Amino acid sequence: MLVPCKKRMTTSRLGALAVVFAAAMAGCGHTRYLAGTTIPATEDNLAIVETIEQYRAFLIEKNIDGLLLLASKKYFEDGGTPQANDDYGYDGLREILTSRLGRVQSLRYDIEYQKVTIRGEQAEVDAFLNGAFELQSETGERYRRVNDHHRFLLERTSNGKWRFLNGM
Repeated sequence: MLVPCKKRMTTSRLGALAVVFAAAMAGCGHTRYLAGTTIPATEDNLAIVETIEQYRAFLIEKNIDGLLLLASKKYFEDGGTPQANDDYGYDGLREILTSRLGRVQSLRYDIEYQKVTIRGEQAEVDAFLNGAFELQSETGERYRRVNDHHRFLLERTSNGKWRFLNGM
């Protein structure tokens, strides 16, 4: 039985459209995101968030040596004030961590990642911190909550690792 030309043409067009559609769909990969965020799951973003998660774990463990391993030798905090007397760099970081974590009795520290911006070899991570901690003080135990926006600044080292420049 012969099939009319018009029908063959339609079938041929449908087949061609199906091939074009399938190729277009294959080329349109869907962006994957870090769990619970709108941050693309790129190799750099994953490595950056893993570094911050290591920081969070070391903080909860009160592991000062581990925290210092995550800090860049160029680390610097300005204390958020115009005075220079509360500023410190990498060398002062151990003292700050020791004094602050030495007073912490218990700690809960969650990080909600909002945005990762990479510029060259530096990354800014905007996050929302939600935590609570119990401090030992001279007047007894004191509880505090942390609910605030925070920015971590990291740099990529020559061996490809991400290290904190600021925000620990």
